[in-house]
Amino acid sequence: MFSLKRQKSIVKKKTRIPKTTQQTIPYSLSFEDGILQHGTNRYSKSFQFKDINYQVGKQEDQEEIFAKYCEFLNFFDNTIDLQITIVNKNFNKEDFEEKLLIKPKADHLEPHRLEYNSMLKKQIVGGKNEIKKEKFITVSIEASTIQEARNTFLRMENEFQSMFKRMGSSVTGLELNQRLELLHDIYRMGQEGDFRYDPIEHKRKGLITKDLISPDAFTFKRDYMIIGDKYAKAIYIKDLPTFINDKLLSEITDFGFNIMLTMNIKSVDSYKALRIVKKQITGMEANKIEYQKRSLKNGYLEAFIPHELRHSLDEAKELLDDLINKNQKMFLVNIILIHFADNLETLNKDGKEIAAIANKFLCQLGTLHYQMEDALNSCLPYGLNLIKASRTLTTESTAIFIPFTNQELFQEGGMYYGVNAVSRNIIMFNRLSLKNPNGFILGTPGSGKSFAAKREMMNVLLNTDDDVIIIDPEREYTRLVSNFNGEVIHISAGSKNYINPLDMSMDYADEDDPLLLKSDFILSLCEVILGGKYGLSPREKSIIDRCLKITYKEYLKTFDPKDIPTLVDFYVELMDQKEDEAHQIATALELYVEGNLSVFSNKTNININNRFVCFDIKDLGKQLKTMGMLIVLDQVWNRVTINRNRGKRTWIYLDEIYLLFANEYSANFLFELYKRARKWGGVPTGITQNVEDLLKSELARRMLSNSDFLMMLNQAPSDRNELAELLNISDTQISYVTNSDCGQGLLFVGNAIIPFKDSFPKKTNLYRCMTTKVDEVAEVDKGGLV
Repeated sequence: MFSLKRQKSIVKKKTRIPKTTQQTIPYSLSFEDGILQHGTNRYSKSFQFKDINYQVGKQEDQEEIFAKYCEFLNFFDNTIDLQITIVNKNFNKEDFEEKLLIKPKADHLEPHRLEYNSMLKKQIVGGKNEIKKEKFITVSIEASTIQEARNTFLRMENEFQSMFKRMGSSVTGLELNQRLELLHDIYRMGQEGDFRYDPIEHKRKGLITKDLISPDAFTFKRDYMIIGDKYAKAIYIKDLPTFINDKLLSEITDFGFNIMLTMNIKSVDSYKALRIVKKQITGMEANKIEYQKRSLKNGYLEAFIPHELRHSLDEAKELLDDLINKNQKMFLVNIILIHFADNLETLNKDGKEIAAIANKFLCQLGTLHYQMEDALNSCLPYGLNLIKASRTLTTESTAIFIPFTNQELFQEGGMYYGVNAVSRNIIMFNRLSLKNPNGFILGTPGSGKSFAAKREMMNVLLNTDDDVIIIDPEREYTRLVSNFNGEVIHISAGSKNYINPLDMSMDYADEDDPLLLKSDFILSLCEVILGGKYGLSPREKSIIDRCLKITYKEYLKTFDPKDIPTLVDFYVELMDQKEDEAHQIATALELYVEGNLSVFSNKTNININNRFVCFDIKDLGKQLKTMGMLIVLDQVWNRVTINRNRGKRTWIYLDEIYLLFANEYSANFLFELYKRARKWGGVPTGITQNVEDLLKSELARRMLSNSDFLMMLNQAPSDRNELAELLNISDTQISYVTNSDCGQGLLFVGNAIIPFKDSFPKKTNLYRCMTTKVDEVAEVDKGGLV
């Protein structure tokens, strides 16, 4: 009778059945700073975070990131609902191609642009480039007013930014238009890029924000739903194994179809958590004592305790130790997935693929029967958890579902560098976005380093108005330069193309006296010419500096090109000095002034006004090669200074750069060029196969470790080990440059390390221009140059 009266006294809660699609969307008010209100006093805000290279990182780096992520989870108390959401959403194809393709220009390179754009379109096919993976944190709190909620979210955002920065990531709060666009692209799949938000215009038309994002219809069935014209199914991870793998979230969302995964995380009050665990332990201890009594009563020598009870008791005690002594919290966690398809058959097929991945990690999935609407609202980034299927996990057990996988590199207006070897997504990157765009391309012979350099040169020429200059000791770039209507300048002992090493423009140095920088260069040049074990003596340096001042005296008054001195003038000044050392230096210079190697003793007669210039120094021979590279490099610096005044950048490619590290002075000159280049609009890139020789120079090691751009292709074993130590590369990452195929390696950009590969289509004119493989070059030559 009592229970009957009590039952009658209970007021049944009415289930509200939405009559419109807008009523299914679970928020009541929206605010311009991205905060949504749910009901009377619950508010939520979403934050987007960038991915980092967790899966291919070093073991110690992974452990550090894991520890920092644990700190992030421990930040939340039992008043906050936390969601981690991973969304595989569609790109708008037209917008994607607009960001990807090179814009047309009315010049002679337009046929190359058309072919290049065709290549880029083909590279999209086969990867997951039309699916973009985005990751969000959504926080839901209770507050009495919007201002109170706003202050709380602002404080949280500052904390999040600090914590994620320590993990190598970053966090950005979503404004209302961004949050609505995210929801729009999920509710209205297939209409990505169509969202428009104009609050004044929409208010004038009588529209609310829900009208802008809601689909045409919702249909909720027993085990699937229809959102607009898309089929979707909500599933959840029902059973977890004893040991969880940190790759679970990465692999279960690594599909080429639309999927959304959300972890709903709720902290349990520490006092309540301890009380629950102690109560469980007490109950299990009581059961254990009962089993012991039965064993004694039945005359067993040893007490019989069921394995399951013994195991559960050990786990509970370990949990209690974690909560008390190891700074861990208890969380209620559920993981919900919703995948989308165009029809029910595809939906079921995709569901089997997801289940197969879950089974691989010994996880069992369950379908949320008759809960499709609640599951949708619990999975979308609203910060709401309407599904009562949570598991109790500690901080570390929760953190093992780490949302970081691998970093993507796609910048609007960037240049093509291949595809991500992990995700197969296209890599588009702008080197100029780096703090210091200077770089290196390293690889063994046949690894594709010169091809990679040519591909970047081609990117620069087709995308920008910048100049490209190459110093080519092996004649590997002539075909490309000729086909792009560039200028190839052959420098050799018998050449009639002259370069004056004493050329110096008024802008040769910035705030310093231009003669100071020129003096460093001439010292480097004399060091190369004189050689010797100990380099130039202090007396010799003083004599060279004194003679240079006299040599440039008239020219510095006017900077008139007709007054520019030559190596002959410098030689004459040395001969006029009284010191024996001056005559020794002059004697050493005689071969290059009056002898058979006098190609650099005349005034410059070459024209390097073409925006694509290649200095071919292959025929200089051993005696002149290092000296030739140094003199050409100085000529390039003159071009850089002129281009800066024109507002143009100069991309400089130095093949076999290790030659310049052969002596101290040429290495120092190169080091200074790398230091000054960024300020002057120069973008130098060193290319070499002799990494071991390069690493012998301390300056080269410093330049490598300080360069923000580094492309590393297949490496020899000894080079791999040194580079791994110098650049802090993990074993997983180093595997991409170990016996790797041509065009495959690692791309270092800023703090990111991206494994890449480039399978450039061979049946293209561009490939024929760039290849240096003997058989392919011979085949091209038979058919003539393209």
